[in-house]
Amino acid sequence: MKILASLALVAALGTPLTPTSTAEAPPTREHAPVTDDCPHAVHPPEPRTTSEVPVPGAEPTPLPVVHRGPCGVSAPPGLTVPDEVHASAWLVADIDSGEIIAAKDPHGRYRPASIIKMLLAMVVLEELDRSSEVVVGRESADQIGSAVGIGAGGTYTVDQLLHGLLLASGNDAAHALAQELGGDEVTLRRINDLARELGTTDTVAASYSGLDAPGMSTSAFDMGLVYRAAYRNPELLAIMGTGHIPFPGYDDREGYEVWNDNGLLRNDPEGLGGKTGYTDDANHTFVGAKEHGGRRLFAVVLDTTVEKARPWRQAQLLLDAAFRTTAGTGVGLLEPVDTAPESTAAPEPDPVEVPGVREPEDPRLLEEPGVIAVTVVVLLALVTAVLSVRASGPPRRRPSGRGNR
Repeated sequence: MKILASLALVAALGTPLTPTSTAEAPPTREHAPVTDDCPHAVHPPEPRTTSEVPVPGAEPTPLPVVHRGPCGVSAPPGLTVPDEVHASAWLVADIDSGEIIAAKDPHGRYRPASIIKMLLAMVVLEELDRSSEVVVGRESADQIGSAVGIGAGGTYTVDQLLHGLLLASGNDAAHALAQELGGDEVTLRRINDLARELGTTDTVAASYSGLDAPGMSTSAFDMGLVYRAAYRNPELLAIMGTGHIPFPGYDDREGYEVWNDNGLLRNDPEGLGGKTGYTDDANHTFVGAKEHGGRRLFAVVLDTTVEKARPWRQAQLLLDAAFRTTAGTGVGLLEPVDTAPESTAAPEPDPVEVPGVREPEDPRLLEEPGVIAVTVVVLLALVTAVLSVRASGPPRRRPSGRGNR
């Protein structure tokens, strides 16, 4: 029972560990990193551990850069980013309309940690019967990092493993599900294919559990595409919003309760669920959603620390700020962006109607008294000039009326 209790505690914390970690203390910050110059347009930040050391001769090639900027904060007038938010990148969007309310470095490349598990959950729902039974092997039960507590020889339904995957961030459940899909290689290929199908351009899932590995990469925009699809899937929405479930034991071990590790769901009555994540190199990542006043908004938080607020609280603060804005005043649209080269002859579309994030407009332009005064003087001068020209010109003949109206 002590072993079982320990497993349950690990699952409740939902903090997967990297397989090879240094003894360094977790990073600390006084404020969110400045990303205006797009420091991570190509690569995530330098790793702190040896988890991403590639096999010689098999160094991963980074994805081409499709989008570059804006990389700072894009937000509508009146939305102030809370000081507690220390994330390098984040995004707040409307689940139903796809409107991006605000964002920071949305296409900067960072490590996802366990929030990447949603891609695995999507593939499982598409390809496996939730009621089918899975007999777990030793390798699945012995996976490192966060675990729901499955045991070798234990029998579980796909549905139970899905809940263990998303509620407790179980790496053991992830491995067991991957074997049902055909093994690690097949599963990785399938979830990366799905990521492309959803329109991502910054995402490489180098592991399906979120553990750091060479080439691992995502962005707030990409995770926004993934989770917007997840929140619009009734099955996934129901799992993410589950507070706790009874989970079976194995051998002579009794069953136990598995609780959702999402603090936003547990602490906010308007919470809709989401996913937690952590590794030494990714730092904290988080996705969470709320429904308020008929609007359903969600937030993606990447590469954050916990000096002033836990990740779920940072997401909650961003969401609460976004709910105070008027729908339709956001900074872009969360939809796959056409990556084909644009024709130079085609007119530029209105940036608020196309997918992506645009630079925030400066609402002060026409509010400055000096600007208004100069504008008025120029207009009066133009009107005076036009009237003078008309008055000094030769008299014009009166039209005959034929063919004129």
